[in-house]
Amino acid sequence: MTRKTRLFLAGMALLALQFLAAGCTTVKPYERELLAQRIMDFDKAKAEEAKERHWLETLEGSSGGIGGSGGGCACN
Repeated sequence: MTRKTRLFLAGMALLALQFLAAGCTTVKPYERELLAQRIMDFDKAKAEEAKERHWLETLEGSSGGIGGSGGGCACN
């Protein structure tokens, strides 16, 4: 290996190490409130769940015990 190649590989290794280390941090107690908000939740959003539930209800032609009325045509 030439010296240029070794320097290039060492530089790339340092750059990769810098990117990996940038994600590690400690969270202060007063910052945890921001990270605990509902938007940080990985579950589906409530509006999306409601749309999916409505789609399933109209597909089945029933209300599914959740409420609302409708038929199979999605025209409630």
